[in-house]
Amino acid sequence: MSAPERAPLGAALALLVALVSLTGPISPLLMAGTAALLGVLIGLSWSELLELPSRAGTRTVIILVGLAASLVTAFGGERVDPVGGVLMVSALGVLAAFLHQMLRRDRRDLTASLTGTVAGAFVSGLAATWVLAQQQAETGGPTGVVTAVATGLAATLLLNATMLPSTLRFLLSGAAGAALTAAIAVSLAAVSLPMAIVLGLVSAVGSSSAHLLVGSSLVAREPVPSIAVAAVPVATVGVLAHLAVVLVS
Repeated sequence: MSAPERAPLGAALALLVALVSLTGPISPLLMAGTAALLGVLIGLSWSELLELPSRAGTRTVIILVGLAASLVTAFGGERVDPVGGVLMVSALGVLAAFLHQMLRRDRRDLTASLTGTVAGAFVSGLAATWVLAQQQAETGGPTGVVTAVATGLAATLLLNATMLPSTLRFLLSGAAGAALTAAIAVSLAAVSLPMAIVLGLVSAVGSSSAHLLVGSSLVAREPVPSIAVAAVPVATVGVLAHLAVVLVS
């Protein structure tokens, strides 16, 4: 899967998030399923992207963290603070990463394997912040903010599929994503124009930067690693969506 092919995959995942945000009362549950999907995709491809040893163990840790974070945010209820739940699951993921290294028979590249697994676990867990954003929007904030961020993210990742020079592509995708995010935030969520512009810029620059960072690996164009390149920006921008909903609620 080449760069022009994997960017539309990321855009498709972002559009899925946007569509889920419009499903009303069932949206938090559907968003949890979407976050779990992102965690699985990252888990299946992360170790190949970073060329880590003991790939089966790394996949297991990352996928379990993604699934657990989604379940905790969706079904924790009042017993578990949602943000605390994501942090708790991420901390358990770090413990699981250490246990994974301790149980390995092949002792090669222990440091690279440990740090890579921990990083993947955190990214997988961050996908659950989309659930937090949607829950907050449904209970006390405008759901249009989540839709705006996800739609602008889709535009940013889609324009990253063009064959323009990298600098021009970065600027064009960031500008288009920021403009679309701001326009939807103003029209659907009645966000003030200055705040909408800031939200759009931060989301577009953040997602473009994440895409460039994970896509810089030498193996990023190969089929399996390219899945992580598509899924990681979508997962990480959930943090910005949650923060935006909290700020405008």
